[in-house]
Amino acid sequence: MTSRTRRGLVGAVIAVGVVLVAVPFLRAAKGPSGGTGGERGQQAPDFASTDLGGQPVRLSSYRGRPVILNFWASWCQPCRAEFPVLRQLQSRNSDVVILGVVFDDADNPARAFLRSEGATWPGIRDPKAQIAGAYGVHAKPGIPVSILVDRSGRVVDHRYGPLVDQAAADAFIQEAR
Repeated sequence: MTSRTRRGLVGAVIAVGVVLVAVPFLRAAKGPSGGTGGERGQQAPDFASTDLGGQPVRLSSYRGRPVILNFWASWCQPCRAEFPVLRQLQSRNSDVVILGVVFDDADNPARAFLRSEGATWPGIRDPKAQIAGAYGVHAKPGIPVSILVDRSGRVVDHRYGPLVDQAAADAFIQEAR
């Protein structure tokens, strides 16, 4: 066996080993049902936290109104592009609540980002990524991620990546009405 063949074989064995080790962890992260939490048609996982100003926020207190949980960070360029669309969506739809869940970011940069973007919705702290975990939001494939919760508190849609224009935002919230 040549050294090149041997290296290829070793590489293949390592790759198979990584997959065999990773699969059980991925299944465990998805929970017993195989889902990641916050799945379409299911009751949205409730949470209680505080916004960046220290005010308490609880998802269930918005029952009766459509809610967009928008996971974002100040360092996220697609999030920066999405904020004007969200701002316009909220100004045209007074019944829609936007809760911006701060993902893997510090309070000061997140506060400054909200101010600079003219956000009219709260930035919600997510200690230990518990909210993100409940909704299956992870570093990969990344943020922004928007979860749409209908008036009855059920998850009706997920949007991975930014809402790029008003037509996309309007189509997204239609499912909650």
